Formats: sequence, structure tokens, C-alpha cells
Amino acid sequence: MSLRLSKDISDIRAGLFERIESVQDEYAAKGWLPARLNLNKGIVRGIIELFAWGLWQLYNFLAVIHRQAIPLEATGEWLDTHAAQVDESRKPATKARGNVLFLRGDQTGNVRIPAGRIVRTQPDGKGDIYRYVTDELAVLPEGAASVAVPATAEEYGQGANAAVGQICELVTPVEGISGVTNAADWLIEEGADAESDTSLRRRYVLAWQRQAGVTRAAYEAAALSVPGVVDVYVADQHPRGEGTVDVVVMGTAGMPTSSLLSDVRAALDAALPDDVLMPFVENADLVLLLLLAPQETRHEDGVRRILALAEPWLRHLGLPGTRASEIPFGLSVKQYEIARLAAEGRTGPEIACRVGLGLNTVKTHLKTVYRKCGANNRPELRRLLHGEK
Repeated sequence: MSLRLSKDISDIRAGLFERIESVQDEYAAKGWLPARLNLNKGIVRGIIELFAWGLWQLYNFLAVIHRQAIPLEATGEWLDTHAAQVDESRKPATKARGNVLFLRGDQTGNVRIPAGRIVRTQPDGKGDIYRYVTDELAVLPEGAASVAVPATAEEYGQGANAAVGQICELVTPVEGISGVTNAADWLIEEGADAESDTSLRRRYVLAWQRQAGVTRAAYEAAALSVPGVVDVYVADQHPRGEGTVDVVVMGTAGMPTSSLLSDVRAALDAALPDDVLMPFVENADLVLLLLLAPQETRHEDGVRRILALAEPWLRHLGLPGTRASEIPFGLSVKQYEIARLAAEGRTGPEIACRVGLGLNTVKTHLKTVYRKCGANNRPELRRLLHGEK
């Protein structure tokens, strides 16, 4: 049985009429109906109309719930709720900020430009005008034809990312200044609109895909999390030699500013803190003896970083040290982590999410864990790991 989630009120009204007439026919045949109801006038028609309107509202509500319950179709606050479940939130709108050039007039000597001076653009193709307020006191030195003064847009959004020469009117006059303009590279920080539903849906999908570890999706998700970034391309086929990845971003003003690139680098560093060292750390039981062996190679610095990370990692798993021999029952580090989570009562999907593996891989590891520990179920596994009898 399929449920139609889109019905207009005329369909619902016709359905009610058909059902009531069917019931009247049935009751009349059994002698239970002294007189047939006239469905086209009077209080009966009024009641039918009220029911039809109520059912129509209910169908509309069900259609909304059905659509908004699916993350890839949800909109607005519903989509925000889905995104929050994967620790993502809608990127806020930001204000454009950049250096506006104040041009000297006839006055000689130093020209003082107080903070709070207002400049603006000419109307654009839509008739919109954008205003900017200077952030700080500036001085046009004697002999200089112009001085760059930092200014911030009054309104949020990418519309204030003015093109070269678009800022050309001085709203609050400054003695000794003849006019203003903006150079091609005037922007310090791009203005951005509040994130669209389309962009947030894309990041929602990437939030799940990045669980697989240091992948293209992880780089893309990290870069797109920065306000002002509207698109990302990840070149992950070793563009500059083995082990290299290039992340190309586009800002709301097109070419990204140095400030935006700095924010993207910080986001990538925060999302990928281990420089692809964690696969070695997470499998420390397999590679630790090799790492500890005396050697002089060009990878010495990387080995030291892996060893430094391995100690707290194994302590996090409840192990006393970094020696593989200290892990009980001959389990690997990954197997021990899965065993510990299973003993805590975590479900298979929860374990898969925590350790960054597929559900089938987790099930395979669990079978190996049970075999090595001699356990038949999770309560037994918990007792064995805790040393209980």
C-alpha cells in the first residue's frame, strides 16, 4: 500500500462524499437508515467541508515531514538539525573588509583621516549600493598621493566584495581628500552570504565520507567548513610528488585572499593533525618493533613523531605502555580497541564509526577477538578483558 502525500482539497472532498454515500447504501440495505442524508447543503455539508479541510492540512503536514526527514531533501532549520548530528553547522554571513585608497586633494602636508568615515559604491546592475566604514585613524603623509585605509562593509554578504574602482564616493567629507577608490587587490577578508542549503547538504555528505580517514572527502570537508569558501577542488593524485595533495579553493570574490587561504590552511591542519601518521600509530603493535630498532634514515623525524603519538594512543586504549607484548590475548591494537568498545556495549555501527572501519570489517575483527580471547559473547569478553572470573 502506497501513501499519497500530495492531495488537493477537492480530491479529499470527493473521497469523503464517496465513502459517506457507500456507508449510506450499506446501512439502507440493512434497514438501519431511516432517511438518507443530503450531502450538498446544510450542516452536513458544513461538517464535510471541515473534515476535508482538516485532512488536507494533515496531508500537507505529512508531506513536509516526509521531505524534511530526509537529509538530502531537508531545508532550513530541519537541515540544520541533520547537520548538527554530524557536528556541522551552517556557515554564518560575514562582512567584507579591505583597504580603500583615499586620494589627496589640493591640501599639502599631512592629512588626517578620522576613523568612522563612510565611503560607498556606485549603484550596481541591480541598483544596490554598498557602504563601508573606516576602521581606524589614518594619516596621508606629506608628499603622498594616496593612503590605504582599512574599512569594513556595513552589511553582511558577498555583494560587498566590490570590483576594482567600484568604491568611488566619499559620503562623509574629509578635508584635504578629493576622492576614494579601491584597487584590484583591495580585499583583506571576503564578505560571504549565510551558507545555502545546497552547500550545507554537500558538507553533510562529506561529514560522513570523511569518517574513512585522510581522504579526498576529508580535505574537501575541512576546506569547505571555512566561511568565504564556495568551492573546493582536491588534486590527490600526487601532483607534486609521492604523498602530496593540492587543495584549490574559490572564495566568494573569486580569487581567495591571503587571509582566506590562511584560514583554509588552519582548517586543514585542525582536521588532519597527524600528517598521515595515525595509520602507523593505530597499528603500533605491528610496526613498533621496527620503529624502535636502531636506524639512521631520512625518516627519523617521522619515526619520532609516530612514537610520541603511540604512547598516549595506547594509554587511551587502557594499555600500560607501547610494547605490543603488553596487549592481552595477543590482540592487535585495532582488535583491542574494537574489543574494548564491544565490551562497553557499543553496537556494530557505533564501533565502525568510532574506529573508522566498515561494518563488515568490524564483524570480522570481532570474530577474531572472540577466538583469541576464548569468549562466546560480549559479557564473557567484558569479564576477560577486566580480568574477572
